[in-house]
Amino acid sequence: MAERTSGVEGSVRKRELTKLTYYLTIFLGFVTFVFGFISIAVYLGVLYLSPVISNLTGIVFLTSRYFLLTLIMLTFAGFFTASYPVSKAVNGNSSFHIIMAFGCSGVALGTQVFKLAISGPTWIGLDLLGNNGNTMEMMYLTAVYFVYSLILFVVEFTLLKGEFSE
Repeated sequence: MAERTSGVEGSVRKRELTKLTYYLTIFLGFVTFVFGFISIAVYLGVLYLSPVISNLTGIVFLTSRYFLLTLIMLTFAGFFTASYPVSKAVNGNSSFHIIMAFGCSGVALGTQVFKLAISGPTWIGLDLLGNNGNTMEMMYLTAVYFVYSLILFVVEFTLLKGEFSE
């Protein structure tokens, strides 16, 4: 990450984000927040309509607290990632925002690693659809969530490292 320092020579120098890093961090946080929020809305909508879908197709939808925890943590991580550069720009408590973002994405990633170890690469399908969810499509969905969470975790770690390496 490219950074620049500001301040007078001889005084404490505070690290600032470059303009590109500033906008990309806000964009990443916003996309993550929207991605998580829409995923939660779809999950809750499917659960709400599951009796109708079950009567029409015979497929029973189950609740998954691990998947819901992952979605909630991704949404919070997106919010805190987007608010981090704004807080840094107004000399707010930016450390709090990046620590919370890093923690939330760590919980999301940890939950996914746990479920991958226990249930395998189709854990989302198995949690939501039982044995009917053991398909390649659910494996791809699990992979998308896992890779996105991993990339988000690495980016937030990089920002966290930059925040405290003064």
